[in-house]
Amino acid sequence: MIDRTPSRELQEHLWVFPMDYPIKLIGLAGAELRQAVNDIFVKHFPDFDGDKMTVTPSRTGKYHSITAQLRFEELEQVHAVYADLAACPLIKTAL
Repeated sequence: MIDRTPSRELQEHLWVFPMDYPIKLIGLAGAELRQAVNDIFVKHFPDFDGDKMTVTPSRTGKYHSITAQLRFEELEQVHAVYADLAACPLIKTAL
């Protein structure tokens, strides 16, 4: 079973908001993954442009890596995004 509990060892005291943050996700390959990630990002960042996500297939094609740049305004927003990503069964890892 996958542990989907968000890590709290993020050294939050070093963060300065607002901040641009590159986020990388790994999940099962398919259009459903891209749509799920886009929906989560739009929920928290209404102006998010899904066309700016980069999707890279794994060597075997079983997984996709999705990278995006997000603009966080406050710490609570970071926690909310990661909680939604952790709750998505298509996402295996969020970095």
